[in-house]
Amino acid sequence: MENRLEGIVLKVQSYKENDRLVFLYTKRGFITLVAKGSQKVTNPLRTIAQYMNLIEFKDSKDKNMFMMQDAKLIYDFQHIKSNYYELKEASIMLNWIQRFITDNDSHDEIYTLIREALLDYKKECVLSFSFKLLKYIGYPIQLKADGRPIKGLSLTKRSIIYLEENEKINLNLVETTQLLKLTYLSYDKIEKIEDELYNKLKSFLYDYLEYHTDIKLT
Repeated sequence: MENRLEGIVLKVQSYKENDRLVFLYTKRGFITLVAKGSQKVTNPLRTIAQYMNLIEFKDSKDKNMFMMQDAKLIYDFQHIKSNYYELKEASIMLNWIQRFITDNDSHDEIYTLIREALLDYKKECVLSFSFKLLKYIGYPIQLKADGRPIKGLSLTKRSIIYLEENEKINLNLVETTQLLKLTYLSYDKIEKIEDELYNKLKSFLYDYLEYHTDIKLT
């Protein structure tokens, strides 16, 4: 039986005269495919080998670089790509995959997370995916409360802060509650977030990652 694999295109790069290198994220990690002739306008692989496409192809087990064969486009996410703002936001998720995921991570689970976020896309999915991803890259936030009144959330402590504690908070109770929902609810259960709150949580996410990973993000 032919082995088939599915993947999300993270990046495309010209290769030799008419080919492209297609960098994907899959359930078994990072894969690089050589799309022969895909720089030619008439080649059917040209439309398949594009950024943020969800594609399926013939797998070559135990290899991380091989020829693209019997490839087909599953979804091109044109509703995202046709809007500059939506594309810019959705691209954040693909950037996290490339910046923070290593060969030894739980690819099956992480791939499912990003696949579902793209298929059920709304801007709130970007934050939801990002906060869900934290536990897989080793920087989870402690969000389980013990019943005491909550003051908010500390970036440096990576945990909930209670009213009785003399600790600085980076998110207040309302913002912390929304972060909790984004972390634990499925994408389809997440409601629209007003821009002011969305931007506050996004700013917190960037500050959190920069502080704990020492990686400068733009």
